[in-house]
Amino acid sequence: MEIKILNNYYTDENTYIVYNNKEAIVIDPGISDEKIIEAANGSEIKYIFITHCHYDHIEFLEELREKTGAALVSGDKGAVNTADPNINLSLQGLGHEIFAKKSEIIMADNEVGNFCGIDFKCIYTPGHTNCSVCYLAENNLFAGDTLFLRSVGRTDLPTGNANEIVDSIKNRLYILDDDTKVYSGHGNPTTIGYEKKYNFFVKG
Repeated sequence: MEIKILNNYYTDENTYIVYNNKEAIVIDPGISDEKIIEAANGSEIKYIFITHCHYDHIEFLEELREKTGAALVSGDKGAVNTADPNINLSLQGLGHEIFAKKSEIIMADNEVGNFCGIDFKCIYTPGHTNCSVCYLAENNLFAGDTLFLRSVGRTDLPTGNANEIVDSIKNRLYILDDDTKVYSGHGNPTTIGYEKKYNFFVKG
């Protein structure tokens, strides 16, 4: 398993490509589909995961689905919110509305699925949005905008909830192994152990 990070300079959003045996999974396609396909370097993009619905994480979702035929994977509410511009904030952020098509695969909370030969566990982490989820693959957590390096996702946008994000981080993420590497939706990677000690917003 190999992980590549692509960053959209304009939104500082991280898109992740997870490779295994010439197949790839894209997590949060917030950078152009051309750059994602180029970065995949010949690997077949089989799945697209989204951690939540906001425009900066799904900006190139439909273009990438069309070009690759990849199946969209999300939590239950994410499958709804990506089609609602009032929640995904696409008009405000991009100047045009995004009405994403329904997810082909909806994962339940704590469900484990095998994608491209890798087991991914879907962990529901409401707070930044009510559709926020994280994906745990081996010892790597793709956390979206729930947990950042020494910070947490904002909760003042539609469906956000400050109490829920604290609960999600303390009771869903901080129970993971301290050496779990955290790949966030923005900023640099961190670890669960580091955040439990040094995150000003939610201490372990």
